[in-house]
Amino acid sequence: MENTPEQIGESLGFESVMNGRFMARDGTARRQNPDVIHLNKKLCFAATDLPFLANLLLEWSEHPQAFFVKFSTQARDGMYLGRLFFIQGEDDRVGKTWANYKNHPKLFCSIHDDDATMPWRGLVKDWG
Repeated sequence: MENTPEQIGESLGFESVMNGRFMARDGTARRQNPDVIHLNKKLCFAATDLPFLANLLLEWSEHPQAFFVKFSTQARDGMYLGRLFFIQGEDDRVGKTWANYKNHPKLFCSIHDDDATMPWRGLVKDWG
């Protein structure tokens, strides 16, 4: 029997957040300084192989400038969502990390700018 997303996350040190919608883990920078501020640009990953995605995010959570990582517990048409946040001042790292994963054979990677999308958050359609 296949492990659930929650079991996968818990086995790697992730915790359930947002009413179970995500499994999350603080990054090294946040663990060392809870008052550190995160950058509003984040890396977004989509993958069908959840164990691969969860392990990738675990590795990134150990990076010295990592603020926070999380992955979704519910797949969208077979795809799981992953997020990687760095601390403020790491814009260049976001871009270089995106370039590294842009053509990866097992996942899709994009940059999401929360400041740019904030004015339209209220327009997000519920496809429920």
